[in-house]
Order: sequence, then C-alpha cells, then structure tokens
Amino acid sequence: MSTRQHVEILPPHPLRAGYDRSLERGSIADDFQRRLEPDRFNPGYLGALAKRVEHAVRQDPADEAMRWRLAFLLLQNNATAAAVERAGDLLAGTTLPQGRRLAHLLAGIQSRADRPRAGCRVRRVNWSINNRCPMSCQGCYNPFAAEQIDLAQADWIIGKLAAHGTSDLVLAGGDPLLWPPIFDVVDHAVAAGLKVGLDTTGYTLTAEKLDRLRGLSSLRLPLDAVTADVQRAFRRSPDTGLLQALLDSLALCDAEGFDRVRVHTVASAENLHQLPELAVEIMSHRSVAQWVVFQWWGRRASPATIRRLGVAAEDVRAVLEEIRRDHPGREIHLAESSERELLNWMIQSSGQVVTFGSGAEEEFILGNLLTDEVEEILTHPILDFEAMSRGIPVTPGTVFGPAEDTRG
Repeated sequence: MSTRQHVEILPPHPLRAGYDRSLERGSIADDFQRRLEPDRFNPGYLGALAKRVEHAVRQDPADEAMRWRLAFLLLQNNATAAAVERAGDLLAGTTLPQGRRLAHLLAGIQSRADRPRAGCRVRRVNWSINNRCPMSCQGCYNPFAAEQIDLAQADWIIGKLAAHGTSDLVLAGGDPLLWPPIFDVVDHAVAAGLKVGLDTTGYTLTAEKLDRLRGLSSLRLPLDAVTADVQRAFRRSPDTGLLQALLDSLALCDAEGFDRVRVHTVASAENLHQLPELAVEIMSHRSVAQWVVFQWWGRRASPATIRRLGVAAEDVRAVLEEIRRDHPGREIHLAESSERELLNWMIQSSGQVVTFGSGAEEEFILGNLLTDEVEEILTHPILDFEAMSRGIPVTPGTVFGPAEDTRG
C-alpha cells in the first residue's frame, strides 16, 4: 500500500471563487452570498438575515434583487406553506434571470402542495455524518456544517430513522472513515435493521477497517480517471500518488473478498474520453458489484470551472451506452444532474436536514433530527417524493418500487 498523507479539512463552502469580492463586508448583499458557509447556514443566521432583507424590501418594494433575496431566504429556512405563498408574491413578474429560475422551482413546489403527505415515508436517507475530508473536489456540492454530532446523538438519530421505517442509509461526508465512531454507528444501524452504504474516499482504508465494515450493504469508492494528473486535478488532493491510493483500496477489497463495492465516477469534460478505459479497470476488480457515473454537477463552482468541466448528459449517456455493450450483464448506472434535483434527503453533520435543487445555492433547510421527528420534517412543502423515489438503493442489484410505495 502507498504511503498516504492524512489530511483532514473542512472544505471551503461554497467555493470562494464564486464570491463577488467587490461587495462591502457586512452588507446585505455580502452576507447573503456568504449564507452557505458552514457556520452560517442555519436557522438563526438565515432568520436574522431575512429580517434585514424584509426591512429593505419595505423601504424599496421595487428592488427586484432584494425581493429575490427575501424569497430565497423564506424558502431556505424551514419554509411553511405561508412562506411559500409569500415567496411567490415576491417573485411575481420578476425580470431577473435568478428570479425566474427561483420562480420556476417555486412553481414545482406549489404544484405539489395539494398532494397527500400523511403516511409518506422517506426510504433512503443520505447522511453527511463527518464534516472533514482529505480532498476538495471540483464543484463539491455537499452541504458541510460546522458542527459535528457525537456518537450518542448519532445513535439517537438512527433510532428515529429505524422507527420511522427508513430502509436505506448512506453514510457519507466528507469522509466518514476519518471519524472514529463510524464503526459503532455502522454496527448500530445494521442492528436496527437498516441497509447501510458507506461513501469514503478510501484514502485511509485498511484490512482492519474493512473487517469492521462487513455488515455494510455496499462500500462506495471513487475512481475518476486512468491517469494520475486527471484524477488528482479533479479531487484536488495534495498527494501525487492519489490514483494509486484509490486503486490500492479496490485491490484491498479484492484481496479481502469484500464483493459489495460500488465505484463512483464523476464524468466531466476532462475525463469523458477516459471512461471506456476506466470501465475496463473498474470491471477487472472482482469486488466491484456496481458502477455509478455521475454527470458533473457544478452547483457551487465558479463560471470558469463550469465552462471547463461542464458536460452534457447526452454526451455521457452516449459513452455509457457503448460501455454497457462492451460489458454486458454489469450493473452500470448514470446519475444525470437533472434527475438529482430534490432527490436527496440529506442529514448534515450537525443533525440538520436539508435538500437541494439543481441551481446555484439552492440548499433548503427542512428541520433537525436532534429536535424534530422524521414525520414532522416530511410535512415540509419543498419535498418532492417522486424525485426521492428515484434514488438508487444501497444494495447492488436491487431497485426501489414505484413512487407510490413511499406511502406506508
């Protein structure tokens, strides 16, 4: 195994390249663009900012930018039906491109308002359980939080999910293997009857750790390229041996007989041409049961990064069609960006629950599992149960039933 630098960071969030640095610090516009930073994206900060913006709108009701900001804040901060209605009023007749985008998203929310929610169930939950990572991927969209729960709080949340009837739990980060209690969390979740998948960079995976993870339904490992420069450039790791470290993790799973590996690949303009060769590498590992290719999603990336890495879904689809023909019988999925809007029911490392749209800065706080029940959070008007039903189960070779099955 290669020597690996043990690096833990709370990734910059959102990517600072997208900030307008000409804005006056402390102004409404600057505080608004910084609201997704880990120590700010919470009900207290958003609520206080909304009051400031509300006052500004009263002073100048014709200020479209301020009306858009207020609508955004109302939707992001534990929105109620009344908040959704007010946001619609604020966005009526907007001419701003960002206002029209938010109005489009709002129209979808309003179209679901009359659908019954009593008895609905969230089957698959994503949990960004650790807020540290050894990488800072290009366009990372995980909603990192500044706070980190402890083991007792994690066990409390698992109990709530199991009692609710959640079947699939994805433990992610950051990198959960950098959080020492993760093995106890996995054991507790499996004992509670949950099927558990664990997303890790694989950067610190060892035979001893893998042995502790035998109860997993799947272990997810990243691999994005066949050349070291492309792999390292995308994951932005300080380790020049990153590609070999990732290949070593797959080889370790092969050697230890762990046959429930799901490889994650992010397809971008810079690695699309490598996917066929990458498929050969991935399929050569007997531990790999599933390959999921994600269309790169530049939700927080700078405009320059979006221009450089952006790739059309149809282009990725065409490459994967050829790959499937070359590897018949293998389980290969494509996760298109348009299909991921409002799909994830994400618990942050603070216990806060969020979901996110496909547009820039579209994180929406739904509640907090340290204080709220799952059933309370599921009444949130922004949730899209049809989108949530499209999630891939944590166990390779299985599928969820139709969306109607979300009603228990």
